[in-house]
Amino acid sequence: MSLARTDVRQHLDKILSEESQLLAELQAVLESETGIVSSDDADAIARIGNNRQRCVDRLTRLGQERNDTSRMLSFGSDAAGLDRLFEWADPSRTLRARWSANLELARRCKALNDRNGAIVTAKLDRVQQLLRKLRGTHAPVVYSARASRYANLGSRDLGCA
Repeated sequence: MSLARTDVRQHLDKILSEESQLLAELQAVLESETGIVSSDDADAIARIGNNRQRCVDRLTRLGQERNDTSRMLSFGSDAAGLDRLFEWADPSRTLRARWSANLELARRCKALNDRNGAIVTAKLDRVQQLLRKLRGTHAPVVYSARASRYANLGSRDLGCA
């Protein structure tokens, strides 16, 4: 059985269209997440996390479908194989342009996710500082290789450059 290029092109076009829509949705979720993670609304944080995970799961399935298509047609599932698949299925290069646009959207989503992660990390660090003050300790609790607990180890100079 042989697949026609037009059928493969239509299939890839469908994947890239859905992927573009999901990436735009993920970008909107991540942008709204920035305000939410800056606040203290735990319910809103839980809701936004669910929306983000739903988008990521669907994007993962689409990526797998794209890779499966490339592998099924013996192009391979790496970046070079995908390039050969796009070249074969769409000599006009419109699919490649859409793929590039999706990659740019994915980069923006990654940058937003990294920023949100930095906000969460800063908030967690602040909570840890407050907990240490409540406990009356200055250094974080540390465990040895044998799982024995050391508190208040003090600071040490590790050298200088």
